[in-house]
Amino acid sequence: MVTPPAISASDGRPSRTRAIAAWIGLFALISAVIAMLLTWSQEPEEPAVVETSPPLTAAEAGETCLRLSENPPEYLSSEAMRRRQELRRASCDMAFAAEPDNLQFKVAAARALPYAQRAEKLALLREAAAQGSAEANYEIYESHKSWDRGDPDKAPMVPRAEADRALRKAAELGHPFSTQMLATLLDRGTTVKRDRVVARYWAERALENPVKDSDRGGLQVFIGRLLTESDKPEDRARGLEILERYGQPGYYQYGARTALAKAIRKQDPVRARKLLEEARRPDPGGATPVLAEMLIAGEGGPADPKRALSLLRAPTDTVGVKGVLGQVYLEGKLVPRDVQEAVRLIDMASVWSLDARLQVLQLLAAHPEVQVTSPKGVLYYALEAVELDEPGAMTALIELKLSDNAQFQDRPGACKLIETAAGRGDPSMAPWLSECRAN
Repeated sequence: MVTPPAISASDGRPSRTRAIAAWIGLFALISAVIAMLLTWSQEPEEPAVVETSPPLTAAEAGETCLRLSENPPEYLSSEAMRRRQELRRASCDMAFAAEPDNLQFKVAAARALPYAQRAEKLALLREAAAQGSAEANYEIYESHKSWDRGDPDKAPMVPRAEADRALRKAAELGHPFSTQMLATLLDRGTTVKRDRVVARYWAERALENPVKDSDRGGLQVFIGRLLTESDKPEDRARGLEILERYGQPGYYQYGARTALAKAIRKQDPVRARKLLEEARRPDPGGATPVLAEMLIAGEGGPADPKRALSLLRAPTDTVGVKGVLGQVYLEGKLVPRDVQEAVRLIDMASVWSLDARLQVLQLLAAHPEVQVTSPKGVLYYALEAVELDEPGAMTALIELKLSDNAQFQDRPGACKLIETAAGRGDPSMAPWLSECRAN
């Protein structure tokens, strides 16, 4: 029988020196394996190759220009976008040079120019617009909207009146997006004077010639809402029929139930409130403000101001909700009165509401201690409303300039507006005019 060798007590566990040595060996082995794997994974370096594109020919320049004038269908890196823009500009310049009478190429060449060459861009667009290009007219309006709004001290390269004319001309020439935009602005009252009867005309034109891949149902709801605001019973009946149809499950269209609820609120508050409850989740921005008002007033059911306040205070960037919450702070019944906060919130709602814009002017005049974060913006849109002769705008701005509000006080400016209004035949300016002339 073979006797196993005796194992000393120290042999049961490696000594510290032996353990360290083993770990060092293992670490060295792992490092060698990693180095080997990295060597295998690296491909031999090749000299950098500069990709070159075949020279652009006049025959393909036009197609390339128009294709690249559309938004890219996929994400592009900043470098890829830069190369695309360079090719777009080169191809559009070549196409326009080859066919200088082609309005499509003229507009495309103008659009390809960078902002630094905006004056040159506008010169081309104005030429094309005068020659009957709907797209050029739209681009003139777009240039005003993007670069000339919000600062009354900045001389616009495209004045508001020119943008107004250009947008209307583009719509008259059948430009689909301009037709829809004109209807929208006529409803809201900015850039063009608010006129909801004319808005309905252009909305119906937009439905006949819609923007590619647009939502025709949304236009139907827009038309239905405008019809319900008409003084003519037959128009209102037609509008209600449209909203009823598009509010049904089988035809459901975003915003239809909210618009229907607003239309029948006075005549049938119970049903209106029910419709708003149903519309609140799919249309929180539209339904919530009106529902909150009805909950506070107890219209169509028991009053529930606590729930209304909860709905209005829920996290949202919806300006309609902010506007109603601003009215709550102004009234001071459900929350402590805070005119500063009320103005801040109502001013947010003024983005889409001319009525809110005018209310902000009135509140700033009545409460001169209240300040706004963007006084230039408030003044710009007030002056725009005055230029458009929107009802109440002139008086509201004069009162603000005559007030003690440090951000807007401007007596000479107020007197200039008073002279203008008096020259238009406004009899309400007589007392102010006498005071201005006396001083």
